[in-house]
Amino acid sequence: MTISTYDELKAALGDWLERGDLAARAGDFIALAEARMNRQLRLAVMEAEAEIAAAAGERTLALPADFREARGLWRVEPGGRAQLRYRPASLLPHSDEGGAAEFWTLQGGEIVLERPCAAASDFRLGYVRRLSLSAAAPSNAVLAAHPDVYLFGALAEAAPYLRDGEMTGQFTARFEGAMAEAKAADAARHGLARLRTEAPLAAEGWPC
Repeated sequence: MTISTYDELKAALGDWLERGDLAARAGDFIALAEARMNRQLRLAVMEAEAEIAAAAGERTLALPADFREARGLWRVEPGGRAQLRYRPASLLPHSDEGGAAEFWTLQGGEIVLERPCAAASDFRLGYVRRLSLSAAAPSNAVLAAHPDVYLFGALAEAAPYLRDGEMTGQFTARFEGAMAEAKAADAARHGLARLRTEAPLAAEGWPC
């Protein structure tokens, strides 16, 4: 069975459990699995960039709807983009004078700059997406690349609902194993990318 969409995942969940009376609960099991995945998974396919526009005088920027955690913030400039430096909210400098911000923080569910923008500005936020399948968002990169993580995660959450201790242990182990394999595959791809980037430099006489 192909598992590439929210509906296919719910159908597979019923097939594995051999239960036709849990359709109304399938979304809950998937959401509970995603809560754990959001705490434990940091994969390259979960990373994204979002364009954020700010009007003159603004010092707060809205976060994307699927935001989970930030990886960096840049201001788009004619010659490229300049990275802003992150500071904890308690250490963020403060100025009421408009200008090009150099520092930022996360506070109250939004991005806060240390000073208001002197003119309309564009920013790019690098961030990790929050996993949240639904009928409106039926697929994502993690489901496409690692359907076993989703399936065994949802099964591990369904088993306690069915009060089946043996099933809970089996599916929890498979869920944890699938997440570990996904992390290992992701790390291996990152290592290969570094080798491909560094090899030409070494060939040209750069120190390794």
